[in-house]
Amino acid sequence: MKAILYIVAIVAIAAGGWFSYDSKTKFTDLKKSREALHTENENRKALIRTKKKEAKDMEGQLQAAKEKRVNTEAELDNKKSSLSLAKGEAASWQSKIDEQQEQLDGYAKTKKEIQDKFKEQLGGRKVAMVEIPGLVKKLEDDLRTANRKLEELQSLTDAAGKRVASNNAAISDLDARMIKRAERIRANALQGVITAVNHDWGFAVVSVPKKMPIDDTSQLIVMRGNSFVGRLKINAIEAGSVVVDVLYKTMTPGMVVQPGDAVVLEKPITN
Repeated sequence: MKAILYIVAIVAIAAGGWFSYDSKTKFTDLKKSREALHTENENRKALIRTKKKEAKDMEGQLQAAKEKRVNTEAELDNKKSSLSLAKGEAASWQSKIDEQQEQLDGYAKTKKEIQDKFKEQLGGRKVAMVEIPGLVKKLEDDLRTANRKLEELQSLTDAAGKRVASNNAAISDLDARMIKRAERIRANALQGVITAVNHDWGFAVVSVPKKMPIDDTSQLIVMRGNSFVGRLKINAIEAGSVVVDVLYKTMTPGMVVQPGDAVVLEKPITN
């Protein structure tokens, strides 16, 4: 009988020890789970703080980009003013050239008349011997004067022509650069729109304007009004649309990409 009681006691003690060990193990596991959850929550809080700071920084960058665009437009207006002044100067030089050409034609006519008169005096009309030396000298002096003035006017005309050609080249170059700058400014202002989103697969489809400067290396951001939503990575470019990967780690806390959100270039083209 005592043997049975001892056996029962031993079994009870063993069972109690096993339950105690099992409870301790479960407690240890629960403690580790709680600590892991606490660590995960702290990491999430840190991530949220980081994303809020990134969103704030991005808003600052967007504001800086807007200010840069305003400055660029002001520079474009200055270039237009410079172009207008250059065209006015070119017109003034052309007027001087026309005036000098008129004088040049007059001197050329005078030279021809002197030459014809000189020939006439020598070959036709009778002239007294005493008149010939004086007449010849006078005609030669008039001819030299006309030639000198003709050469001076020709030099002035050549210089003015070179100046006009230089101004015309500068005007053409300025026109071309202004057109390219205006096209870049207009292209940077264009924006696409999210037409479809699949959050299960993490991609979206963006409809983009034909002249929006996008290639495989372009960096895109999603805006909702004036608020930064997140970034997109280009996956494929098709006619009129772009397939992009949604970079969820860049999303502003509490916001997700939705159809209708605007898509703009993160870094406008400046060259």
